[in-house]
Amino acid sequence: MLHIMLDAYDCSDTKAGDLRSVYETITKVVDSMGAKPVMPPILIPYYYGEVADDDGISAFALLKGGHFTIHTFPLRQCYFVDMMYDGFISEERFRATMLKELPAASSSVAHVDRRFCIEDQGKDMRIDEAKDFGPHYMIRSQEKIELDHNKIYDVLDKLPPLVNMTPIMRPVVITDNVKKPKFISGITMIAESHIALHYDIANKSFFADIFSCSFIASEKVTATMEKELGIKCENVLISRGTKHTNRFALRDQVVAKTSRWREYAL
Repeated sequence: MLHIMLDAYDCSDTKAGDLRSVYETITKVVDSMGAKPVMPPILIPYYYGEVADDDGISAFALLKGGHFTIHTFPLRQCYFVDMMYDGFISEERFRATMLKELPAASSSVAHVDRRFCIEDQGKDMRIDEAKDFGPHYMIRSQEKIELDHNKIYDVLDKLPPLVNMTPIMRPVVITDNVKKPKFISGITMIAESHIALHYDIANKSFFADIFSCSFIASEKVTATMEKELGIKCENVLISRGTKHTNRFALRDQVVAKTSRWREYAL
């Protein structure tokens, strides 16, 4: 169960803000990875948010035991992509295909093998809440649990307000196959980020994936999930957008320099 995360900067604001381009990107990337989609992409334009620079497109497609999500920020000229799949994914092909479809001047990729202890894989991740764009919480449990469509929907519906997130849709919950389902997957979009939960029916295990644009105490997120599911959970926090603040700081410096003539002329 590989989870790949791509952060892209200095991208085309035209393509990042175009619904057709984002839709076709999802389709092409999923197909090039040989992944098994279990639904078509769903795109949600996010306009007129509290922060104008946060406007953009959030989109997702559920895969067999996983998901593909993309959140674009045309005004910030960046986007964030996640692909989690119950099968092999080529990190190099994933990155190359994404950047071909949505070109960006710079990018960074991280991956986590969700089959192993997520806590061990997060030890070298440095978190800087002052500079990083936002956190990515990965939660699972070693305990067996019984989950169905209704429970997964209920958790995804309740969780955003409980951890101070802003939902922009109601959850979608489906099985990977109508006749012989192996997974029940659910996802909901919050303000330019997402919460996903995938349940392995046979093994009675789950993975939860929470991407947020602002930092929330990981203890609160995990405690809320434990309360809703009634089991002990483990988590790891991975930072996203580590170049985002630096890029805007450099832009601010350039703006200041190019505007200095006003100090003398006006």
